[in-house]
Amino acid sequence: MPQPNIVWIYCDELRADALGCYGNSQFQPRTPYLDLLARMGSRFDACYCNSPVCVPSRTSVLTGLYPERTGVYHNEACWHDWQSPTSPMTLPQYLVEQAGYITANFGKVHTPQDMDIWQHSNLEGGGMREYYGLATEEELDYFRPPGITPVIGGRFPGDRPYPAEKVTENALSFMAEAQEPFFARLSYLQPHTPVFPRPPYDTMYDDVPFRDYVDIPDTLSRFESRFGEVVGSHDMTAGQIRRAQAAYYGLVGWIDEQVGQVISFLRKRGELENTIIVFGADHGCSLGEAGRYQKQTFARASQRVPRIIAWPGRLKAGVERTDVCESLDMARTLCGMLGVTPHEQFQGRDLFSDAEPEAVYSTIGFGHASSRAFPNLGAGDFDYGKGWPRRACIRTQRYRLDKSIRQDGQMLGPDQADLFLIDRESDPEENVNRAADPAYADVIAHLNGLLDAHLVEHIEVPEELVLRKHARG
Repeated sequence: MPQPNIVWIYCDELRADALGCYGNSQFQPRTPYLDLLARMGSRFDACYCNSPVCVPSRTSVLTGLYPERTGVYHNEACWHDWQSPTSPMTLPQYLVEQAGYITANFGKVHTPQDMDIWQHSNLEGGGMREYYGLATEEELDYFRPPGITPVIGGRFPGDRPYPAEKVTENALSFMAEAQEPFFARLSYLQPHTPVFPRPPYDTMYDDVPFRDYVDIPDTLSRFESRFGEVVGSHDMTAGQIRRAQAAYYGLVGWIDEQVGQVISFLRKRGELENTIIVFGADHGCSLGEAGRYQKQTFARASQRVPRIIAWPGRLKAGVERTDVCESLDMARTLCGMLGVTPHEQFQGRDLFSDAEPEAVYSTIGFGHASSRAFPNLGAGDFDYGKGWPRRACIRTQRYRLDKSIRQDGQMLGPDQADLFLIDRESDPEENVNRAADPAYADVIAHLNGLLDAHLVEHIEVPEELVLRKHARG
């Protein structure tokens, strides 16, 4: 039997509860095509990214490696002078070599520039700057928090071409003409900033009474509370807080329409049963919860990502998976589905044949003196002018533990770790730190031991490679 085609639909900054099939505590998102895709295959409810920011997360998915094994810890790794400390195999390259696939990416890439991944790549529609050039500030009607966060709300005029629609158009044209088997990725910038939904999605949720306040608990880690201060979310108006949510979820409605186009295209061509469809995101997005916006922390909204895998007729439909998994599992999972022996480099597991792990891991930040919360903007230092720290996280079904491990070029000791322990059984919103509670001493010791063992082997890169330079989005 010939190998199936693979269609990977990949979003940027998409939180899992923006999809109707995942549920949302405030309202019911309207994503009929994504909900259909979930019914066609397996939906993973506890999937977490390996870094809550674009470049390291995307690198981990493509290489099947944790950030500690690539040396890619934040977005500085896409800057022009960056030189990767390793030359890892990537999943697209491996499928070319081992299974004869034709590979193509459409839209956003945002990985280290010396990673040559795709045989064909069309970046049209995948950049942030494209939106500003097609409309005036008045037409875009955008806003941002008073701090340094990029645009989190606005709208795009309905009488202009919407740049990201080229991603869908170009990908479908490729699939219509490509020799099989192909591995095509539709990589959307959306719903990443700038959050500019076009009509009718700009008014899609005008009827929803979204939360209109920002409440910053005093029980957060210093890492998270400082991030909220840098963002400046406490100075946003009630109207802005509501609009940011409505614009974000409306833009997810636009994504749903693109997914519908892909499903319709495959169905009309009789290719659904010969296509593995993977849907996911590089990381999630906070929308004001506990003062957070965008990603950059291990809050559930920003670390948890949607993952749906469908293969009609071959993979069981309507499966809801609750086992803990992580983004880099994709490499071993697709190899398993294709009957290809996975590369020995790929970490993680095959989601359809391997047992659930006890824990999954995530890391963010280089931890240099020059590191900042928003490196592309060169802004957001830590307390007392220190560099933004590297922070690592371990998650199990019940617990989340994260801590700072490196700052100003030095590894941190236990007294500097800013340890943060969450018990999701009693605190599903993940705001209450249990690290000082004696009742959790054994849990902390166990999780800390697992996390330290995970961090033992790690790659460091010289600070001069990540000093602020011109970045590529």
